[in-house]
This record gives sequence, structure tokens and C-alpha cells, in this order.
Amino acid sequence: MNKKALMKFLKTGSHAGEVPCGFWMHFNEDEQCGAKAVAAHVRYYKETGIPLIKMMNEHYFQLENTIAEPADWRDIPAQEISETNYPEYLKEIRQLREHMGSDSFILATIHGVLVSACHATDGLGVFTNPDNTVTRHLKEDPDSVSAGLKQIAQLLKKLCLACLEAGADGIYYAQLGAENHRFTPELFEKFIKPIEIDLLQDVKNEGIVVLHICKDNPRLPMLKDYPAHVVNWAVHSGEYSLNDGAKIFSDKIIMGGFDNQRGTLLTGSNEEIRQEMIEIAGAVGRERLIIGADCTLPGTVSIEQIKSATALCKEL
Repeated sequence: MNKKALMKFLKTGSHAGEVPCGFWMHFNEDEQCGAKAVAAHVRYYKETGIPLIKMMNEHYFQLENTIAEPADWRDIPAQEISETNYPEYLKEIRQLREHMGSDSFILATIHGVLVSACHATDGLGVFTNPDNTVTRHLKEDPDSVSAGLKQIAQLLKKLCLACLEAGADGIYYAQLGAENHRFTPELFEKFIKPIEIDLLQDVKNEGIVVLHICKDNPRLPMLKDYPAHVVNWAVHSGEYSLNDGAKIFSDKIIMGGFDNQRGTLLTGSNEEIRQEMIEIAGAVGRERLIIGADCTLPGTVSIEQIKSATALCKEL
């Protein structure tokens, strides 16, 4: 599927052509930023032929002020992109566009509001801890913390729009916070959801939005009215099947199907991959499906395996 057909599909939500696919991979530590990151992406996507290109984002939100108490979130200032470390990410997107050409479809990865707040306070890999700073503080004083989250969301909105200007066709928004164990539905609905809806609606007016619902056991119904063209979630580590999600997000394209940690996509034969693709298409309907995985693939998976899966998807 070429870019013109892909864009039409993403905007209308239905197609009669081949089923597209999107498989992302973590690259080596020395290939995560700068020219080496761009080169790693170019190599991966040209070798595999995957039609949806996702630029990984290893540039994380940072704060200059210290967050020790919930009230400190009120002191987060408004920021411009030039005041952050994001210009380097925008440079990578521009360079990727130059290498891949105008007919390639590129998504820019955006870390969501809550996980960005966690990156700035506790660092990377801590959000899964239910007692991380932003989760704990939000439960203690939601009014103060939500004031800070609004400032972060405004910066992320600027980043999303800057990514589109830099050459991305859309954004891949990693949403966190809707997990069963994280917050009560009431807290999420009042203090998180409106902030993210405001962010995503403005971006959706300008480009494609892929809503990636990250982490295990999310409450999908709470996210059904998030502005997005495409929705992706962890089918294999939650209670909602592909068919369940297709019903919940009845107005959106569904992306996913494969386990990204183990199983057919990573180690299966071509026939096993083909059969699972047929099952995935049967659960969703091929007309509103993008074949993908629950999340990013490990760097250990064989490029030949992904190349084969991409070719098989075109035959679906």
C-alpha cells in the first residue's frame, strides 16, 4: 500500500486493498540518538519493507524544578520547544524524511503526559511502579498535580505539531495511566482524560493519530472517545481481545494482533505466521485492520523474520 492509499485508509477507516502492517523494534544503545539512530531506522525499514515507519523517541521530558511535594507540580512553567531537549528529536525526523523520501509514511513517537511526568521525576522504567511520584502525588492532591500535567500536555502538543512540521505524517501517542491498578475511574475521568483529549484533538486536526495504550490491563472503555484514527493495545496481557476492542473502538482502525514478547511473530514459521494473520483478520475484519504487535519488538528478533511477516501481510 503506497502512502496516498495509506493516508486515505487512515482518514476514512476503511479500504479494499492490501492490509498494511507496522512492526517497531528497539535498536542498540549506540543507535538511539542522532545520525546513528536515523541510519538504524533507514536500514530497518528499507530491509523489511514495512509501510508504516515509526521514529523511536529517546529524548525524554525534563524538569528544572524539583518535585518533592504535590504542591510543587503547580510550579511547572510553560515551555517552548527551544527550551527543551526536543530539537534533537525534530532533527532526527527531518533527517529520516530526507533519507526515506516523500512517499514514505512516518509516525513520530510521543511519550504520554503521565509517563513524561514520571520520566522527569523518577527516571526511565519506573512508571510500572504503582507508587511512583506522579501516581502517588495525583492521588494525594489531584488539583495541584493536574495543573502541572496541563503544562506538560501543552508542551507535548507543541512537540506533536513540530514533529508534523519536521516531516512526520502523524504521531504515535503512548498513553499510560488507564491500567486497572493505577487510578480509580473517577480520578482518571476528571483529572487525566480531559487533558489528553485536548492534546490529541488539536493534533488529530493536523495529522494522523495512533493511540498506543501502553502497559498491561488497561480499562479500554475509558479511552473509547479519545481522538485518534488508529488504536493499539496489549491484547496478550489484558482482558480485552481484538474482537472486544474492535467493538469498543467501533469508529477507529485497529492495529495489533501479535504478541511482541514471545510466540509466532518472533519464532514461528511462515505458515504459522500466515495462519495467525488470518485469525487476526477474522477477529477485526480486514477492512479496518493494521497488522501489528502489542508493543515494540525486542532487538533480538531476526530481521528476516519481520521481513517475512511483512511480505505475508501483503498476501492477506
